[in-house]
Amino acid sequence: MAASLAIALGAATLFSIAAARARAGDWQPAAPTNETREYPGLALLPDGNVLAVTGHPLGGKSLASAEIYDIRKNVWTPTGSLQLARNGVEPSGLASLPNGMFLIAGGGTANRSVHEAELYDYKTGKWKTTGSMQFPRCVHSATQLATGDVLVAGGIDWITEEVHPSAEIYDYKTGTWTATASMATPRFAHRVVQLSDGRILISGGNSAYPDESALASVEIYDPRTGKWRETAPMATARKNHAAVTLQDGRVLVAGGSSGPFNASRQLDAAEMFDPQTEKWTAVAPLREGRWGPTTTLLRSGDVLVTGGAIAPFGARASAELFNPEKGTWSDAGRLKQPRNGHRAITLDDGRVLVVGGHYLGKYLAACEIYAP
Repeated sequence: MAASLAIALGAATLFSIAAARARAGDWQPAAPTNETREYPGLALLPDGNVLAVTGHPLGGKSLASAEIYDIRKNVWTPTGSLQLARNGVEPSGLASLPNGMFLIAGGGTANRSVHEAELYDYKTGKWKTTGSMQFPRCVHSATQLATGDVLVAGGIDWITEEVHPSAEIYDYKTGTWTATASMATPRFAHRVVQLSDGRILISGGNSAYPDESALASVEIYDPRTGKWRETAPMATARKNHAAVTLQDGRVLVAGGSSGPFNASRQLDAAEMFDPQTEKWTAVAPLREGRWGPTTTLLRSGDVLVTGGAIAPFGARASAELFNPEKGTWSDAGRLKQPRNGHRAITLDDGRVLVVGGHYLGKYLAACEIYAP
């Protein structure tokens, strides 16, 4: 009788744990990539599979290889390689163009920053060169405009250590780049989102190197006029932070780095930007400070923030959910692998695939999937 009761209590405990995990969201391991990839570029292909390209492999060299994740078979398969190995592609750095091509521009290679751009042809599985940017850019932003063209802004040339205020637009129809107005402040490691009306909001970042200072300044680009203008700054200066446009049009920023490389570098502060009033309002802080996390808007309207770095060399395994209606954060379970420098992408079924990154100096091939 005692043994039966113990078994029953044990089963109840396990069920309780499983139920708690289900409430927080379910993380499941996915097949690892064939190459270790830190800061990979990710894109959703027309068939629902995922393209991954670039990154740092073991040893720190740039990667030319690319591979495709088959979500039905849970397997990664190599596809055509880049013409030029590169790394340092930001979360939005692999753009899906209206003509079915996928654009990657800039980054870093073995001994220089990159101004070259390439196109991936999904039908042939091959990359080809296209027009080059005016400036080499690493840790810049890339945003697809309503026209299908792509705006790149800022970034750093690691060789000269020049931080760019400049911006340029890729015309997908002609394969050429055209300069547009420059930002008021040069910046890299900033974050960019597209507002509901098509304007582009850029926040934070760093304006000089090796200076570690973070920026609070914010600028808005209007594609109709081709001009930038400064708007209200954030309450907290930050770089490598989370930023996302919510379903109601407001913009959430959270976490990031305060700048100096010290034990309190990671931030937990969060705030919201209202495009109608152009004002920032503080919201509840993250449960755990982090910089460099992934940020995903779920179909529910909630925001998933995953992983990220903690000073001096660690990384989070935790994930959090922000509820815009309540303005609160809740537990979203734990990654199987702590990670920073990873990327996340939403699959056709609403799940979120997390790829690569690094942890304690080790580059990762490990992948996992979050089911809301």
